[in-house]
Amino acid sequence: MRNLRFYIAIFAGNMVRFLLKLLRKDATSAPGKIALKIYPDILKEIDKRCKLKIFISGTNGKTTTNNLIHWLINDDKIVLSNLKGSNMANGLVGAFLNNIKKSYDVGCFEVDEGSLPRVTMHLKPDIFVTTNIFRDQLDRYGELDRVKDLILSHINGALALINADDPNLASYNGEKKFYYSVDENALSRLANVTLDSRFCPICNNQLEYTFYNVGHLGKYVCNRCGYKNPESRFVITGIKNEDGNFIFDFVDRESGITIQNIRWRTGGIYNLYNVCAAMSVGVLLGIETNKIKERVETFINRLGRMEEIKIGDKKVVISLVKNPVGMTETLKTIAEDPYPKAIIFILNDNAADGKDVSWIWDADFDILSEIKDIRSLFFGGKRKEDIALRVKYSSFELKNFEFIDFEKDLKKVISLTEAYKIYILPTYTALFKTKKIIESLKKH
Repeated sequence: MRNLRFYIAIFAGNMVRFLLKLLRKDATSAPGKIALKIYPDILKEIDKRCKLKIFISGTNGKTTTNNLIHWLINDDKIVLSNLKGSNMANGLVGAFLNNIKKSYDVGCFEVDEGSLPRVTMHLKPDIFVTTNIFRDQLDRYGELDRVKDLILSHINGALALINADDPNLASYNGEKKFYYSVDENALSRLANVTLDSRFCPICNNQLEYTFYNVGHLGKYVCNRCGYKNPESRFVITGIKNEDGNFIFDFVDRESGITIQNIRWRTGGIYNLYNVCAAMSVGVLLGIETNKIKERVETFINRLGRMEEIKIGDKKVVISLVKNPVGMTETLKTIAEDPYPKAIIFILNDNAADGKDVSWIWDADFDILSEIKDIRSLFFGGKRKEDIALRVKYSSFELKNFEFIDFEKDLKKVISLTEAYKIYILPTYTALFKTKKIIESLKKH
């Protein structure tokens, strides 16, 4: 009977996927939801079929890290992975329906922080990568302490790969763990406005920072109890920034492995944390260093995380924004770009975005004043007026801007603007619609 229900679940899930594809809809979650409804133990079946399971969880960077790990290992291993960012239980099952095999060498999954209790009940990770903890969708996840507990309490004896530069994650007290970090570089800052966490997780004293890389990620020490960054096994160091791209070295201090002069083609210092985590997994899995370097340098992010798409003589850059640190770091990355540009903010408040959009008031929009040559500014989405108001209350002088219906007007905006680069910053539910529109424009 169990086998029969399993096969009915597979059949029904794939039928839903087929119908959604016919309707040109995304089929990353609904097929898995149907299959789980019919056969709730399907996650256990995935667990049995994967010889090694890697989880990636945290607030920002899950999708990029997951895709990069997959890119490192997928040419000589059979890998099951949810590569499109659908990271709840439905999405993991949907990825299985899309790639059914009797066994996999590796199951590599990004897992939504709030879904960890349900997923880890059935799927047991062998390696657990933690990215960072930032304030995000407070109406859904709650404050940092709750997110920290959700992540650290579900590592469940797996080998933990912990971001040493995040003081909350670095307090993890499990025995099986390695740390990774990103060294000080030209983009590091001595002060930072967008700080989600500034107190010692041990004694609650205010932490002192030597530098900040991203939000509260950086080099810290507590002058009361002595809590500080733990020694990292894996480090990205020697970082140079060339035209928005990075050249850096990766060091494994335990084995003595050093991979030099790695070129990473996507902007944003936050991406170096994703790269460091993925390369650390690569080393732990025994992948040759030459191959790790080659795969990192050829990785292309196609999922709306500083994703570049050429349309005619213009470059469109799509970057998901969903919380204060993510918005602030994206604006800082744009500030490094000297080319004439247009910026399109798209703010929705659907369930998957978080109903509460008050987070925009915690992001540092004063950075807009540092961005050179903004030719045009547009606001779209269900809460376009809110984000325009937020910009108006920044130090940026908001004069020439336009409200748009992005689903109808993106084509016109891109064709008419004088800018060479068009940055589109959508929240989650606007991301996939934006990508479809831009990819359609590219074909024509």
